Amino acid sequence: MSSALHGHTTHTGSSPTYKSWHTMKQRCTNPRNPQYKDYGGRGITLDPRWEKFSCFLADMGVRPEGTTLDRIDNNLGYGPSNCRWVSRKLQQRNRRTNRWITHNGETKLLTDWATQLGIRPHTLSSRLDVYGWSIEKALTKPKMRRGQYMQERLLDKTM
Repeated sequence: MSSALHGHTTHTGSSPTYKSWHTMKQRCTNPRNPQYKDYGGRGITLDPRWEKFSCFLADMGVRPEGTTLDRIDNNLGYGPSNCRWVSRKLQQRNRRTNRWITHNGETKLLTDWATQLGIRPHTLSSRLDVYGWSIEKALTKPKMRRGQYMQERLLDKTM
């Protein structure tokens, strides 16, 4: 289907829907694309039907304002059963680099645990990775003032 027929590219630019399709396709199929290593390079594929913009448009519809293309399962490819339009905020919660923590049978993102505790996500991450705290201790220890972590660490080594 030519751009004249689908109406998503003109001499003044491309529609948000077309841009989403084009960047998705480039990430999966073009080894020179800077993001290829995180997509096509790790086996993220494009449904063969979606090689054509008209088929992508028929399956996904026009991109609603304020949304972005999201894969429901980040280990699967782009296709009608694994893609949706979502807000950027929701997409940020659906990244393979997000850290999930399970405590007392409840699994949440590290950022959600930090919010619940009233601490910054970086603080919780440091408790686990820098100070080597157990998940139990990291999630139950009250908020501490700067410098108290080093005192805590010294106390742990002397016990």
